[in-house]
Amino acid sequence: MRDNSICEKFENSRKQYLPLISNNPYIHNHFSQKSLIAFDKLKLCWYNLLTMWQRVSAYFVRGLVTLLPLLVTIWLLWFMFSFLDGILGNIITYFIGRSIPGLGFIITVALIFLSGYFATHIFGAQLFKFGEALLFRVPIVKGIYSAAKQVNDVLFVHKQAEEFRKACLVEYPRKGVWSVGFVTSDAAAEIEAKAKEKMINIFIANTPTPATGFLIMVPAREVILLDMKIEDAFKYVISGGVLKPNDAPQEVPIKKET
Repeated sequence: MRDNSICEKFENSRKQYLPLISNNPYIHNHFSQKSLIAFDKLKLCWYNLLTMWQRVSAYFVRGLVTLLPLLVTIWLLWFMFSFLDGILGNIITYFIGRSIPGLGFIITVALIFLSGYFATHIFGAQLFKFGEALLFRVPIVKGIYSAAKQVNDVLFVHKQAEEFRKACLVEYPRKGVWSVGFVTSDAAAEIEAKAKEKMINIFIANTPTPATGFLIMVPAREVILLDMKIEDAFKYVISGGVLKPNDAPQEVPIKKET
């Protein structure tokens, strides 16, 4: 595809150039013809360069879009490997005197597996409780560990009612505008007492970074629970509504106002 604006500029410059050489017969018969031929060749060369650049740009963008999911996957795997390997890798390097890539990763994964194995038994559970009691006595470590443990218990340990761990719809930030939210728990007792009705904590995730967001408290009667899975709801939010759940019900036709 040629750039019409470039073509017009060449044609205008050509029209301005012709009157300057038309008064002299020698220049008009000899020099002007050669110049016009060279001018046309230069214009054609410029067109070819523009066309080639547009094709190269299109191929590059297409390749980037095609490989981007793979590149993101490789980057995340490498980040996880480097993180786990670095937890014990530096300590191992200090004791043995040289670095062995991957050894810290293997030992860290083995320790995680052994921790899960012992935590499922009574002796191991009691041992971990004793370790937690020691951590709670350290002033600075106590605050950090306590907050991390609370988040971990909410996400992975506590098994609350199913309706309090689902995706939902709420009219936010105003009436008539709906947002996808995630039910976390009941609101605090004081909040429900002051509101004089059942309130639910709803987490509204940001797009495309669902790890950040904000908390709103909505009356239970205004919350619409969704049947889609939590993972599908997160994908829907991250993609800005592009990735829809496969098992979604039939879309409702848009009503036209009369």
